Amino acid sequence: MAKKPDISLRKQAKQQRAIATVEAIVEAATYILTRDGPGAFTTQKVVEKAGVNIASFYQYFPNKQALLFHIAKSTWDRQLARLAPILSEPGGNRPEKLKSFLREFFLIEAAEADLRRALRVAAIDLRETAEFQALIATGYKLTKAFLEETVGDQSTADLEFNVDFIVLLTTSFAERTTDQGTAEATLIRQADLIADMLIEHFGIA
Repeated sequence: MAKKPDISLRKQAKQQRAIATVEAIVEAATYILTRDGPGAFTTQKVVEKAGVNIASFYQYFPNKQALLFHIAKSTWDRQLARLAPILSEPGGNRPEKLKSFLREFFLIEAAEADLRRALRVAAIDLRETAEFQALIATGYKLTKAFLEETVGDQSTADLEFNVDFIVLLTTSFAERTTDQGTAEATLIRQADLIADMLIEHFGIA
């Protein structure tokens, strides 16, 4: 069995200079991943692009997998920050909340499409780590709780099945359509159509 990579930061950057160094490394890595692809992503190219020495890199990241996870987590945190106001808002008009959520989710997926595609390839070794699974689980639980409240009263078995189906449908479709570079106006129409179908099928009111 292959050993799982160590993806924890060696230390947190606290002073302004250290924070700037880490930000430069992350910015350089993100640029390389999105512009040149995962094949060009090496520690040496990252430090050259960031304008720092290799010792500075290893002061914070034990390996490039740790850097990849840091980028994935930062990306996920940005997404949740945009979705959180919708996900956490109690009550309200459930059809409108669902429509707002899907619109925002599709637009987020489009904004991060290049980076997401690169991370999907480059971070394949990270998927089995406890840290990566916990990261994905956090977003899934928030989305699931939101959908449970939106879909409404159903039997436990039906609710579990339906929520899992909606998550799979929306995430798979959003990934596919944003990978194709679909225009923003079309993305919103697609999100609204999926929302309308879900509202009709599940009787969301």
